Amino acid sequence: MKICVVGSSNVDMCSKVSHLPAPGETVGDGVFMQAYGGKGANQAVAAKRLGGDVNFITAVGDDALGREMMVNFRKEGICVSDAVMKEGENTGIALIMIDSKGENCIAVNPGANASLSKEMIDGCRKTIEDAYILVMQAEVPFEAVKFAAMLAKDTGVPVLYNPAPVFAVDDEMLSMTEILVVNRNEAAVLAGTDDVETAAMRLYTRGVTNVVVTLGGDGLYYFDGIDGKFMKSFKVDAVDAVGAGDTFCGALAVSYAEHGRKLCPESLRFAMAAAALSVTKAGAQPSIPTRIQTQTFLANHMK
Repeated sequence: MKICVVGSSNVDMCSKVSHLPAPGETVGDGVFMQAYGGKGANQAVAAKRLGGDVNFITAVGDDALGREMMVNFRKEGICVSDAVMKEGENTGIALIMIDSKGENCIAVNPGANASLSKEMIDGCRKTIEDAYILVMQAEVPFEAVKFAAMLAKDTGVPVLYNPAPVFAVDDEMLSMTEILVVNRNEAAVLAGTDDVETAAMRLYTRGVTNVVVTLGGDGLYYFDGIDGKFMKSFKVDAVDAVGAGDTFCGALAVSYAEHGRKLCPESLRFAMAAAALSVTKAGAQPSIPTRIQTQTFLANHMK
């Protein structure tokens, strides 16, 4: 089953520090690591490693980082025939700091990601229309994301939308969303309340079919308009939470497709297991587990 991901590609410049700096503070004990990232790329890699047949629509710069990234996508087995290398643009960069507890703060320089346009998406129409599910985030221009959602809706392709970094999303976009995945903060911003259950209900009334609110170590809450349910997380020793949400989204897309386009506890549990495994290693894409690793983890924790 083909999974189409539309989204960003970045190179992550990471520094592991004892604590995240306060405004004006310099923390001088950082340990540096460079890894591939970007929410779109992370979700594409996650979907592929966890069993999906993935097409990735993205834009990178015509520079050394962009060329290396395209080679890496192909090594991962991801189809990038619809990806573009933008002449004169830099590849996106994310500057990430991670503290001793695995918490992080991130600053993104979008580079070529900002050039992903409605016209470019229109040129990838067949890829979207042939997909079993379309997965998108918010690190590329909203007009491109919304146009892709419209193409998907016109041909009955369900959309998994992860509006992160969070911003005000209109009701038309939400009404085209089959699965909305947001964390606790994103849900509060979009729904205007810190209460998770109320937030999910409000987002549902704006047109979303299924709302999933991820709660980090506390698990998740999902609402389908009839039932709302909390699910507990798997307990692991967290090293780095960067990319955990993206791993969840990629895994959920695969499991949702395999369950006949049905959001069920089993599909959510698979995604939670993959995300839990991802926080036990450093780096966004380096930490994404394989399908076998995730299934083994699930088998061991379901006994």
